[in-house]
Amino acid sequence: MAKYIGYKKPRNTKRTLLRLISYMGRHKFSMFVVGILVIVSSLASVFGTYMLKPIINNYIIPKDIPGLVKALVFMGVMYAVGATATLGYNRLMVKTSQKIVKEIRKDLFNHTQTLPLAYFDAHTHGELMSHFTNDVDTIAEALNNSFASLISCSLTFVGTVVMMIVLSPILTLITFAMLVEMLLVVKTIG
Repeated sequence: MAKYIGYKKPRNTKRTLLRLISYMGRHKFSMFVVGILVIVSSLASVFGTYMLKPIINNYIIPKDIPGLVKALVFMGVMYAVGATATLGYNRLMVKTSQKIVKEIRKDLFNHTQTLPLAYFDAHTHGELMSHFTNDVDTIAEALNNSFASLISCSLTFVGTVVMMIVLSPILTLITFAMLVEMLLVVKTIG
């Protein structure tokens, strides 16, 4: 009977990531479109938030109702474009990741067919099935969520910091100083 050895990290993490990227590289056009849609979504979110200052200063304070309506419609269009881009990249990423997972499963099955019988004697059925189901499903989940989220969160963070600096550099410095102080307090207490 084979002995269960538990979870193992890849022997060569860099090589494993490069292999995963090579699977993603087979779908360059889809990944490119996902990247563009993520950028559009992030920019629409940041720009929609930036629109609050001009709307308040130029339309609400002077009580320019027709201008306010136009600005709010424009802001709504920006958020609608962002939401549509988010829907588009999520759907496209799900389809692309399912194609990638299909290719991984096919390659894994083909590789399994070439293994010697001694391999099957040394590994449990559950361990083999785990590679085919759980491990590949984990890759699918990572592709669905992590790739687009990493780009989106990075762009949103950078865009937000830029907008903070544009709107009020002094308030931005105060915010970052308070953030550093808060982290030091949490580190000391923790």
